[in-house]
Amino acid sequence: MSFNSIMKWIKPREVVFYDLLEKSAGNVLDTAKAFDLGIRSTPPEDWTTFRRGIKELEHRGDETTHEILDRLDKTFVTPLEKEDIRSLAHVLDDIVDCIDSIAERLVIYRITKVPVPFQDMSALAVEASGELVKLVHGLRKLSDTSEARSRIRLIKELENHADTLYHQALGEMFERNLEVIELIKWKELFDTMERAVDAIDLASQVVGSTIMKNA
Repeated sequence: MSFNSIMKWIKPREVVFYDLLEKSAGNVLDTAKAFDLGIRSTPPEDWTTFRRGIKELEHRGDETTHEILDRLDKTFVTPLEKEDIRSLAHVLDDIVDCIDSIAERLVIYRITKVPVPFQDMSALAVEASGELVKLVHGLRKLSDTSEARSRIRLIKELENHADTLYHQALGEMFERNLEVIELIKWKELFDTMERAVDAIDLASQVVGSTIMKNA
């Protein structure tokens, strides 16, 4: 019997950490979907209401993250390494924080129209979040490494596509000679959206590393 097999036999059968990580990943997807729908359908005068909905999802995510960290401090033996659980909890929280930050700035900057490239990046974030949810669920069956690798590759492809859109959008903004204030606003918004998609990719890498380590 291998060392990893022995450790999996020794570790507790409790599923609370899997449940909480799946809940956190599900909130990432809910937030990405709500944001994507909002930027396509919300009139500018209703940005504040839209932002309030995103903030509620951000608070929900914070509560789950705090519960994970609190339980880690109180649990001696966990089904996965504590550092892996902690790292994943933090990066999932970071994704929602990025989206919440964008929603806040849509209000502060009084944005009247969201450009198509930004909407396209948002759609990629939704798709990548959906794959991330499935990947996190895979932590329960640590032996299925081939499926995990496929999802990680797909998320990386989506992240690369988002990077391409990001750079194209920046180039187009400079070519159009936008007013400086508009350029500053949209560069920050695109930067934050790129960070959100990058964080989804990072989360997939953390999950993948955890699965490979325990396979």
